[in-house]
Amino acid sequence: VFQIAEREGVDFLVHLDVTAGKPTRTRLKEFHKQTIDEQIEYVVKNYPRSEKFKVRLIGGYHDFQWLKAGYNVLYEISLEREDLIYRGYEFSDFKLRRGVPKGKRWPILRAAYHGGENSPYAKSYPLQGYEENILQDVMDLFLTDYPDILCVAGQGIFCDLAGSVVKVLCGIPSLRLITAAEKSKKRKIVVPTLGFIILTIEFIENGEDEFIVRKAVYPFKPILNDYREKISSSEKISKLKEEEREVVKLLEEVGRSKGELSQILDKDIVSIENLIKSLNEKLGEIIEYDTVSQNYFMRKKERAHITVPAIDFKDYFYKTITQGVISDIHLGHIFELPEIAEEAYNEFQKRGVKVVNCIGDITNGLPKHREERKGEVYVWRATELTDLAVKKFPFREGITTYAISGDHDNWFMEEVGYDILDAIVKLRPDIKYCGIQQGEREDEKLIVILRHFNWGTGYAKSYKGQRVIEEDIVKEILANKNYNNKALVVLSGGGHVYCSMFYKGLVFILSPCLQGKTGYISKLGKGPDIGYLIFSLTQSKNGQITKFEIIFFDRRKEAIKIIENRAKR
Repeated sequence: VFQIAEREGVDFLVHLDVTAGKPTRTRLKEFHKQTIDEQIEYVVKNYPRSEKFKVRLIGGYHDFQWLKAGYNVLYEISLEREDLIYRGYEFSDFKLRRGVPKGKRWPILRAAYHGGENSPYAKSYPLQGYEENILQDVMDLFLTDYPDILCVAGQGIFCDLAGSVVKVLCGIPSLRLITAAEKSKKRKIVVPTLGFIILTIEFIENGEDEFIVRKAVYPFKPILNDYREKISSSEKISKLKEEEREVVKLLEEVGRSKGELSQILDKDIVSIENLIKSLNEKLGEIIEYDTVSQNYFMRKKERAHITVPAIDFKDYFYKTITQGVISDIHLGHIFELPEIAEEAYNEFQKRGVKVVNCIGDITNGLPKHREERKGEVYVWRATELTDLAVKKFPFREGITTYAISGDHDNWFMEEVGYDILDAIVKLRPDIKYCGIQQGEREDEKLIVILRHFNWGTGYAKSYKGQRVIEEDIVKEILANKNYNNKALVVLSGGGHVYCSMFYKGLVFILSPCLQGKTGYISKLGKGPDIGYLIFSLTQSKNGQITKFEIIFFDRRKEAIKIIENRAKR
């Protein structure tokens, strides 16, 4: 974390939920430091230092277990380390002064911990609930200085959303794996994304928006028992027999029964017992037998100092791909927003984006619900709508758009067999046809999957994205060997809401729309997220995702003004 943070030019670091907390009797074996003094000493001695920034400590669920017992563990740690600054429990607000143009308001960042050992399935649910609870009375909107950026830890995955009261709302990944006791709970916390995030605030001199936020997540692979001395990598192991070395390596990973060792090594139980006895004689009783679990365990011999090798950033951040995302323009509808689509392509061009993904519904399609009688569409015939899309869809020299059709585009296909997207791309060579409501593109070790689903969303914006990953994408990965060892980005349209996640090792983005609030959406009691996206994905030399960054350009205010001005004409 510290090596990457220093390289990326971080001004300050916030760490939420720092210690392992107070162990219960049933979970003592999960802790290698069990007392308050041991945990304080361990953090003070091993927590990294930086000459470039200081760390703000905020107590979370596990730290709070010590507080309930009468010990303020983070305050005690901060007394012994001048670079670690105590900022209380649950949340803390930070005014971002650096870089703010003269006369502009200082944005407020709130870092908060909201979670524990139980968690709902939908990972966005607690984030949305936390933001909702900030507002007690709608009139307070005109009186209270609310946070502009809200980062919430405790759910264990990166999840970025469009806020309502808060402009930027995102979840913070974890730096701990879930334990055996947590896995056994009925309401399990999700297997976390390991990593951390960096927020970069870009201040804007002109325009209504005072700043935009680039959110980058840096995922890590788990390292089990990294606090232990690795016998398998020491000189001692070179003097052992091959089968003895194998036993050491197996038990360093996890506790194992005699039966497991017998099957893996293809030896009888007596031979396994003799191997364990021989190892304990040669290495000094390093293996113990637990009569409750009936497993052998490697004794926890701790490393004197925790050190990590320097990262070779040339290989670690080997290749970066940056792309734009738009969706659901619905040309032909009275609430289309081609003005914002043009702005999006201006932004793409300014930032050097060469590839844009359009995730369906370029047009509003053939009226399926008599929209023409309600005055909601102004063009709906196939030829006229094709010509309109060819004319109004943005064009910029040097930018290629890869598009799939959406369910609205596909209404022509269902009724009269006319593929409107195919007709559009034949007249617009800068737009590439990727398929009917789904498609994919491959770039060496990266696969971009495009999907347009016939869905809205419930309250929890991440729910359907999680289901798509677990019930659809995971099955495709298992069935398609081409996906093996490739980084996956799934882009989805059709929801008219924004949510991006780094979840189960892949990127899922539910794209916002470029259409105002329609009569249909109003009847559902919902409001769309309006805007466009730029994402970048960085891979190491071996193809591992080492950084995912996203910018959501929220244009809800601009959309309301455009539609209001259009109505006055």
